[in-house]
Amino acid sequence: MLAGLGGRQFLSRTVGEFYQAIGKYMSSEDSAEHDKQHSRQAQFLTHALAGEPEPTHSARACFLARGLNPALFEALLEFLDARLLELGFTPAMSDQLVRTATDLFDRCDEPLSIAC
Repeated sequence: MLAGLGGRQFLSRTVGEFYQAIGKYMSSEDSAEHDKQHSRQAQFLTHALAGEPEPTHSARACFLARGLNPALFEALLEFLDARLLELGFTPAMSDQLVRTATDLFDRCDEPLSIAC
């Protein structure tokens, strides 16, 4: 999946475009938190859409998901969906990619278990 998008660089650039678009609405206090969110969101999407066998991609993605702001992540996915359509991806393909990321994010809500 990820290779068909343009790889890690495409996802990182898209997340960067999202934060540029919302940047004018952020306070300086929000900016520091959003820098962390930018990095984590790009990494999460990279792992979620990498197409690696389970549990490799989901274990790392779930670790990253725990630090994501759910509202910002949802807004990012809406932005990603629109961006994919703008680039000529079919609505079905765009929907599948967004659904894949959403489903994994939703599954990552389970509590961590710590082995002693």
